[in-house]
Amino acid sequence: MGTNPHFLVTSEGEMVEAPRHFQKAEEKLAKAQRELSRKKKGSNRRKKARLKVAKLHRKIANQRRDFHHKLARRLVNAYGTIVHEDLNILALSRSYVAKGIHDAGWAQFLAILAYKAEEAGRRVIKVDPKYTSQDCPVCGHREKKPLWVRAYTCPQCGALLHRDVAAAQNILARAWTGPSGVAIPCPRSPGL
Repeated sequence: MGTNPHFLVTSEGEMVEAPRHFQKAEEKLAKAQRELSRKKKGSNRRKKARLKVAKLHRKIANQRRDFHHKLARRLVNAYGTIVHEDLNILALSRSYVAKGIHDAGWAQFLAILAYKAEEAGRRVIKVDPKYTSQDCPVCGHREKKPLWVRAYTCPQCGALLHRDVAAAQNILARAWTGPSGVAIPCPRSPGL
């Protein structure tokens, strides 16, 4: 999962663009909030301005929820087991990337995904996100790279992948399930 530019990336390489509903409506929302701040408290014009701001916020929330429902349904229909990072969303929403995380709505998406998967009889597995974007999915070599480096080139085996695709493959490998449906720990990921 991510915020810029992709909302999520599958292990097969499919990249879903982040819709950024709040970012697109931010200018219009700022203008409506400025208009509200100029109105006299208790006046009818202030009530109308307040309703306009609320309507804009509701529209953004509805657009985000619609995107989450449609994407969750598509994933549940396509896959029997869905694996995702067990991110600390609350802590990330207090960091410097908070605005993008709130705009993406990860917590809401994961809740929708979980209940849709349960209804359809699918499984959703959370895995530890540590080192998923630093490990090579082919040979397991770990190399720390800055976030702006988007291509992952393994110095040991020479594998060349997009960083997010490599991370998605590592996440899937950590939750690999056997024929009995029991999670089998990946030999490359200690502690699972």
